[in-house]
Amino acid sequence: MNKNPLEHFPTENRLHTDVLEDRYGPIHAEVLRHDNEIREAHLKDERGVSRTYALTFFPEKPANDDIALIDGEIKSGELIGKAFRAHGYEIRKNVIDVFVLDIPERLKKSFDTQENLMKARLTEFYAKKEGEDPVIYATVLEAYSPDFREAKINETDVDQVNPTTEMFQKVGISIQEVWDRLPQASQKDEWADHPEQLKEAKKLSQKKVGDLKKKIDNYLSKE
Repeated sequence: MNKNPLEHFPTENRLHTDVLEDRYGPIHAEVLRHDNEIREAHLKDERGVSRTYALTFFPEKPANDDIALIDGEIKSGELIGKAFRAHGYEIRKNVIDVFVLDIPERLKKSFDTQENLMKARLTEFYAKKEGEDPVIYATVLEAYSPDFREAKINETDVDQVNPTTEMFQKVGISIQEVWDRLPQASQKDEWADHPEQLKEAKKLSQKKVGDLKKKIDNYLSKE
C-alpha cells in the first residue's frame, strides 16, 4: 500500500510517470483509445501491471498547431507529460477533484488486484512555453491501482482541489493568474487574497465537475 498517503500531488513539472518510475521502474503507456474526444490508456510497469488508468477528455480543438503536433505523438503511444516536456513545455496541473471509484472487473485484472475501490484525481493539464500564454491541453482522470495509492481521501488531497479554470475566468481570474499560483503548496495559500472569488468559482464548478464524473462513471461501466 501507499507509503506516503499525505504526500502532495505534484502540480508543477514533476510528471506522474516520474513518480511511478521512482517506485516501479520503467513505465510505458498502453493506449486503448485515442481520438478527438477521449484518450483511454494504462500506465504499465515492466511486468505489464497497470499502476494508473487514465482517461483524457479533449477540448473541441487543440489550442494551437504545436499542441496538435504533440497530440499526434501522444496518439502514437508517447506518454503525455514526456511528450510536452520533450517539446520544451513547462507543465502544471490544476486539481479539480479527488474521489473514490468502484473498480470494474476489467480494471481489477489490469491492476492485478482483488480490491474493490480506487482513488481517482481529476486535473486540468496545463502547458506553457517561455514567452507564450499557458494553454490547457485536456482534462485528465487518473485512477490509481490500490498498490500505488490507497483508496482514501485525506486532508492533503482536499487542500489541493481548485475550481475549474473556466469558472475562475467567470469570476475575473485569468488563466495566467491560475498558472502563476498553481505551484503554491495549497489552495489556502493560493487564493487567500481572493476568498469571495474562490467561493463563487467553487460553486460554479460543481455542475461541470459533476457532469464529468457522470461521464466517467458511464465510461467505466462499459465492459
